[in-house]
Amino acid sequence: MILTVACNPDANCGEVIDKVFVDNQYILVIRFDKGSTSNQNEYSGELVGDIEVNEETFSSYEKGKNYCIA
Repeated sequence: MILTVACNPDANCGEVIDKVFVDNQYILVIRFDKGSTSNQNEYSGELVGDIEVNEETFSSYEKGKNYCIA
């Protein structure tokens, strides 16, 4: 038996929902998904993360743009 696992190339990508500069850090707030629920309602929230980036990256992404973590 051969097991094939598919990798979602967008798994590490999400929408920039905010940009923050605090304590000399450039931070993009990324929404990775809009949330989902199982039949047992085990998960229903958004997956959101704060990603520290350099100034050039910070300047080149606007809210609503898609950002991918390498």
